[in-house]
Amino acid sequence: MPKDCYEIILNHNCDLACGFCSQSDFDPAAKCSLRNAVHHICAAKKQGYKRIGFSGGEALLREDLPFLTAAARRAGFKAIRLQTNGVKLSDPALCLRLAEAGLTVCKFTFLGNTARVHDRLTGAHGSFRKSLLGLDHMLALKLTVGVNLLITKSNYRGLKQALKFFMDRGVSEFVLIYPIYVGRMRENLQTLGIGMPEASAGISKALDFADSVGLGDGVKALNMPPCLLPGHERKAVDLYKFNTVVASPDRPVCDLDKNVSEAKEQGPVCARCSFRRKCGGVNFNYLTLFGWRGFKPAPGPAKRKKLKPAVGYLNGMEKCFVEVLKKEDGIPTTKVLELARSLPLCHDCNDGAGVLVTGEALINKGLIRRDFKKGKYFWRLT
Repeated sequence: MPKDCYEIILNHNCDLACGFCSQSDFDPAAKCSLRNAVHHICAAKKQGYKRIGFSGGEALLREDLPFLTAAARRAGFKAIRLQTNGVKLSDPALCLRLAEAGLTVCKFTFLGNTARVHDRLTGAHGSFRKSLLGLDHMLALKLTVGVNLLITKSNYRGLKQALKFFMDRGVSEFVLIYPIYVGRMRENLQTLGIGMPEASAGISKALDFADSVGLGDGVKALNMPPCLLPGHERKAVDLYKFNTVVASPDRPVCDLDKNVSEAKEQGPVCARCSFRRKCGGVNFNYLTLFGWRGFKPAPGPAKRKKLKPAVGYLNGMEKCFVEVLKKEDGIPTTKVLELARSLPLCHDCNDGAGVLVTGEALINKGLIRRDFKKGKYFWRLT
């Protein structure tokens, strides 16, 4: 299979007690030794994986995480990702150590945009404030910063407001995660559980908003079938291959696509759905609790209006382009690519075509201009 990401779960212990945790049944003492972690990094590179990811539990409980990040950089990985609750990143010195070691992507998990809801669901007073500080630190270091919004009964109506809150801080990449009903999420079904059809309205409003401000391509929905995302069917993450393997401290390395597929079932409604060949259905843990109530077959992707680009928000590539021109203005495309590779923001910048597409979007937003001289494009801030 195509090899994209090699995810290393470094440990199962955590510094929070989230009411939705899917790993609460795992052994909190289990962890990947330093030796094995380095072995996984080297194996991933030899096998041709493009990205490496560190997660937990809470990976920041590992004091050797900066060392492992540097090891991944030395092995040749340009895209190195951390999945975290972000609490420990309230320490700016730790953020700087990770950035200097080579971290390029930091994904935070939030439960909305208020301390009241977030702290209650994480079981830790002050966790929202600390995680938000960490997010701001990583944004200031010009890393690619993403936010995972875990959906529960407490926050599904406020997803649009949560997106705006984080977009206003500079975040442009989001995953709206519908939970898997295992571990504490299953235990807390009565207080946190919300059926997919009920949650879909709040998710759709959030996706509508993302489109309206020009960041629709950066917002995806995980564990939601396309039939419940009318007009946004292509944003259902599960329609695509993850091309990811996961190495756990106490389990064999597994293929994420295979695991996700084997945990899904199709029902009678799926037989009449236009996505039946691409969509595997719904996770069986959900079906044992909620069944198929509220599901309807999708006739096909709904047509949506093409919106004018919004000036107020920039995606990751656009932010990288602007940062490059702040360093050196009036430069040709080749120089843009050269400078971009030195920024953590730009771990996906490969060729001039990407520069042209991103540049055109920024021209339409009135932020840069393009000149053509001696057969070359030159770019400058307006």
